[in-house]
Amino acid sequence: MFNKSDEIIDRLELLDILCMEDNVEAELVVLGAAGILLCMELVNRTFRPTRDIDVNLLSSSNKDRIHQLLREVEVDTVGGVMELPPMEDFEGDNLFKISGIDFEAINVFVPSIEMLACSKIFSTRQKDLQDLQKTDILLACNKDKLLSLVEEYTPHMLNPNNPDSNIHSLENILLEKGI
Repeated sequence: MFNKSDEIIDRLELLDILCMEDNVEAELVVLGAAGILLCMELVNRTFRPTRDIDVNLLSSSNKDRIHQLLREVEVDTVGGVMELPPMEDFEGDNLFKISGIDFEAINVFVPSIEMLACSKIFSTRQKDLQDLQKTDILLACNKDKLLSLVEEYTPHMLNPNNPDSNIHSLENILLEKGI
């Protein structure tokens, strides 16, 4: 269980050490609750604990070995698990590099809080809906940026009429939170 960003960083530092020992370089993006926990602590807000660290591997000098090392340190790769936002949008301007940590073999990025919120908004998981309702994730977002992303991604939903999609609750959640 990871309660604070320091615990996530400790696990990533272990990965960095193993990568240095094996001469493997990699770039990864921390997603899911671990990514949100990292972002929220940066803006002095809290987020619930998470049981895992999910990452998307952007690049590596040795993809087979980095996948083995990720398994060894119990960090999960998610690949294309999310419908929206698409994985290719978790690059470039939507990412920021975790700074202040002296990783030598890996570069670690986190998506913007708005991108992470979108991954919850376009989900059908009850846990994601509860995160939107009961945590400060939406309060930490820039409302205009968030709504712009929601507007951009909505036409790309595979099943926009799915009543379980969290997007159908977004307006009410925003109203309840006074956003």
